[in-house]
Amino acid sequence: MDKKKIKGVHFGSTQRKYLYNFRKKNRYTMFQVSEMIEISKSYYERIEKGTKGQRLSLKTANKLATLLQINLNELYDLEEQYLKEQSYD
Repeated sequence: MDKKKIKGVHFGSTQRKYLYNFRKKNRYTMFQVSEMIEISKSYYERIEKGTKGQRLSLKTANKLATLLQINLNELYDLEEQYLKEQSYD
């Protein structure tokens, strides 16, 4: 079995796609985003890939909402959709 395919399926199934899509649309690297919201690259990577855990801290969520140029309620809605997709409810 191809390990890349297995890894790709796992990555795609837990990824916060709204963050990934925003980052790619704006041609940002994970490092650039992490710098903009003042967290480490490895921490941001875990958030985007979905390996960080279930919930974002309010501080991190607020910084992400500012970067995404949306209000905190909209980010909350995106995060709730992500959590539903992960069956974390």
